[in-house]
Amino acid sequence: MAKPGPRKRDFVEQPPEIFSLQLRLLQYLKDYWRWVTAGLVAVFLGLAVWGIMTQLKARKAEQAGAAMTKAMPLLSKPEAAAEALKALDQILKDYPGTPTAREAAMFRAHLLYQTRDYGEAAKAYEALQAGPPSSWDPLIAESLSYCYEARGDYRQAIDALQPVAEKAPAPLQGEIFRRLAMLLELSGKPQEAAPYWQKLLEKSPDPALLPYIKEKLAAADAASQKIIHHKDTKDTK
Repeated sequence: MAKPGPRKRDFVEQPPEIFSLQLRLLQYLKDYWRWVTAGLVAVFLGLAVWGIMTQLKARKAEQAGAAMTKAMPLLSKPEAAAEALKALDQILKDYPGTPTAREAAMFRAHLLYQTRDYGEAAKAYEALQAGPPSSWDPLIAESLSYCYEARGDYRQAIDALQPVAEKAPAPLQGEIFRRLAMLLELSGKPQEAAPYWQKLLEKSPDPALLPYIKEKLAAADAASQKIIHHKDTKDTK
């Protein structure tokens, strides 16, 4: 008796539900082939545009970096300040939105301060402060406070520093506390400076500074007691 040969499984022998699904898919493609083609074209075009934009962005960043490299030697030459500012302004104009442009804005603000153009320097730092949050924020706030202080506006200098004092990185935080204490003293509010002198004391500063900080705390306490005594005397009259 002849041995039966192996049964061949072909498309027709697939389970009915799979066969039915394939037929429905083929019918869908037949009915909506124009939309399917348009969708695929849109996807490919989107990928192509994304690729082009990525390349252009990379090229722009590279060009901005090259322009900054060219401008850097001018920043260390006081006699070339005007030329350096012109180069930085050109970077800001040609490559907006790049990391290099933000770096150029920082250098420009510093240079304006160094040339004692405190008003323009303050505007430059304020523009940086209005940008997206970054790790530079405490440094920007400190630099802005120097601009206000140079113009004699201690209140604005204090307002610039207070929001970043508690979140500044450790190396900068001590300097911000010191500046806030000094600015409050300059503005005639030594009692409000006391908490910042206390924070400095708690941060274990250089032992050589401890007598100075303790003296400042004692002076702030004496000023506070004087105010309380004056108020009590006034109330008893």
